[in-house]
Amino acid sequence: MNHTDPQTNIPPGKPRATRNAAAGKQGKAAPGAAHSADTRENILDTAERLFAERGVAATSVRDITGAAGANLGAINYHFGTKQDLVAAVFSRRIFPVVERQMALLDEVERKAGGEPPVLESLIEAMIRPSIEKSFAAGRRDTAFMRLVGRCYGEPNPEVERRIRTHVEKVWMRFATMLARSLPDLSHEEMYWRIRFMVGALHHTLLTSGREGSVPPELRKGLDAETLIRRMVAYAAAGMKEGS
Repeated sequence: MNHTDPQTNIPPGKPRATRNAAAGKQGKAAPGAAHSADTRENILDTAERLFAERGVAATSVRDITGAAGANLGAINYHFGTKQDLVAAVFSRRIFPVVERQMALLDEVERKAGGEPPVLESLIEAMIRPSIEKSFAAGRRDTAFMRLVGRCYGEPNPEVERRIRTHVEKVWMRFATMLARSLPDLSHEEMYWRIRFMVGALHHTLLTSGREGSVPPELRKGLDAETLIRRMVAYAAAGMKEGS
């Protein structure tokens, strides 16, 4: 279905110049376009928060539009269906992290020069993007981590499929490189140790910003680099144990 932009009344398939001309700003970003982008982000933020609080299945499109101060036309224009909105919520958080993970793994591979990669560098490549993103702009953004945790507790096959679509390739690459770093580690043992590492990362990101979860004297010095260093040391020790 070809929806019309609720801000400019121009179908989204029209060339950008046409859309800008309609707004009276040909050659420049139209104010309506900027407002439309803000509307999209507001809907995504609201959907993410409500999905985390209530669950994906229990949150309706009307719940989202009501909380976001938007209308159904905006949902249709920007996303199409609820499932597409769910996909967009996960994509905007996961895709940049996976891209960064892949780039860091490329760097680890390059530095290894054909030798087994350094274990600590491998682990850092996988956890650094999530921690840096969580601490971005001087705050710990836990809404999405709460949503991920809720999805684990309330399995939704469609949501799980969409998450796997984003992360499967990078984690398979990590496992392949890990096997070269720890060749004596069995496949079964590797599976569980990776799972424990991911669980520790999710728990830390979810709780470190919560009031009362970390003693005040320890929270003062908690920054992204410190957390990365501690998490790498912890995960590397667990990976090496008995191998």
